[in-house]
Amino acid sequence: MLTQKQKILTASVLAVAAGVGLYFQLRTPVPPRPASVEAVMPADMLKALADAGKNGDKMPAAPKVKRVAPAEAKPGAGTEITFKRTGANALQVKVANTGAQPYALRYSAGAIFEDDRSGMVLLKPVAATVEPGGTLEQELVVAMLSSEKQEGRGTFRDTTKTQPKLESLMKHLDLHPEIPVGVVQTAVLAILEDAPLDLFAQFPMPKAAATPAGEVFKVETCQIIAALQLLRDIGVDSAAMSQDPQLKIEAMIDLKAHEIAKQYYGISTAAEWGYWRHELLAGDPSTRHYALYGIARYYPEVAMVMMPRWARETRTLPHYRRAAIGALALTQKSSAKPVLQDLGRDLARETDLAQRVEPALRYLEQNLPNAL
Repeated sequence: MLTQKQKILTASVLAVAAGVGLYFQLRTPVPPRPASVEAVMPADMLKALADAGKNGDKMPAAPKVKRVAPAEAKPGAGTEITFKRTGANALQVKVANTGAQPYALRYSAGAIFEDDRSGMVLLKPVAATVEPGGTLEQELVVAMLSSEKQEGRGTFRDTTKTQPKLESLMKHLDLHPEIPVGVVQTAVLAILEDAPLDLFAQFPMPKAAATPAGEVFKVETCQIIAALQLLRDIGVDSAAMSQDPQLKIEAMIDLKAHEIAKQYYGISTAAEWGYWRHELLAGDPSTRHYALYGIARYYPEVAMVMMPRWARETRTLPHYRRAAIGALALTQKSSAKPVLQDLGRDLARETDLAQRVEPALRYLEQNLPNAL
């Protein structure tokens, strides 16, 4: 019987694979409206960041093979076997059996493959038989063991090595093979390197360091949270990511990540308004204004009253005013259009603010429920 956490994890990652993010965005029910709008004036903070989003990775097709006991393949006489990396999480095996006997290809999940620069771990077991004179080409689902030296797609070799730190993860994947490879890859590097958030995050970060891997390991926010939940389920903690304040608020804003983020961070629906109010009043200085986006997305009626006031209030710091304009577009309410148009006229002399109105209107029109 699946636990509640496992059900939430499974539902979240399958939504990513199915590509139904926009459909759910326009139909996600919002929590109850709070009794009143709190008037707050937070202290200064770092430079504001813009929202950003990209499509996550796609899981390579899993081999449709029968699961077997953990026995490893050993080429026999007349058998040629090669392993070549064909993608970020894909390793292609080619077998040519020129011998007189059938050749059994067997690798268990957790098997390690290497080239001269890096290593990878097999995520799903492989069992296939190549008849005499036959050939086989099969794509294996793998995860890289290091975030460094990811520039090539070279030839790999099998090894007898193991990675004990991944044992509990492999056991969990055997019971939950539906978990996307992007989630698993994130979990693997969190376990082996306690990798920082900027290695995985698609959203901009104020102090992100350049990583040798570039974009290789970037995934959607919902997959990062799913990876953290996966680690929690197997009893592993990722100190570098689990306590990051920006990840928490980014995940709470993100419609795909919202429900699993509430579960992971222990925020009930009844307590959610208190969470956003706290973030606005006392959150991390670099992300306090993000709370305006969250309020707009999940409390649109409040935002329709609150955001125009914030945008017009000259005593409010500029990045809060800019965020308030953008937040109106996240309400997905047609009534926000004339409000934005009025703001464009009222703020015409404040060029930096006025320039934010047109992109907000464009986003609003593209994402209204009846725009489908």
